[in-house]
Amino acid sequence: NGSNNGPFAAVFTNYPLFLAVAQVFEDTGVRAYKGQAGEPALMANNDVLTAALNIHSVEARHASHIRQMRKANGGLVPAGVDVKPWITLKQSGIDSAAVQPSYDGEEVTTQATIQIVNINSQTISANAASEAFDEPLTMTQVLAIVDPFIV
Repeated sequence: NGSNNGPFAAVFTNYPLFLAVAQVFEDTGVRAYKGQAGEPALMANNDVLTAALNIHSVEARHASHIRQMRKANGGLVPAGVDVKPWITLKQSGIDSAAVQPSYDGEEVTTQATIQIVNINSQTISANAASEAFDEPLTMTQVLAIVDPFIV
C-alpha cells in the first residue's frame, strides 16, 4: 500500500510479473463490472448500463489476450499449469498467493440455481462448467482486492 516492497514491487522491471499483474487487474475488472451490472442505479439508466456492459466486454477481451501472452511467455506460470484464455475453477495460473482473492468464487458450477456439471445427461466437467461463466464481485470484494495496489 505505497511501500514499494510488496509482492509486485518489480512489476515495471519484470515482464512476466507485469503480464501477471495485468491479468489480475483485467480478470478483476470483468468480475467487478458484472457485479455492478444489476445495481438499480445502472439498470435505471440505459446509457450508463450500455457503457458499463461495453467496458465489461472489453475487460474480458483484454483478460483473454493477456492470458495468451502469458502462455506464450511462460513466466510466473506454476509447473504443470496450462494457462487458458479463461479462468478454470479458481485457478489464476499465477505463482503467487497474493492474487487469489481475485479468483475465489470462480469455482462455481451452478448458474441461476441450475447445476451445469453433466446437465441434461451431457458429459460436462466441473472445469468446463466453471469456465462458462465469470462470477460477479461485490463492491466490498473489489475494494479489498485492489487495496494493496492503492498508493
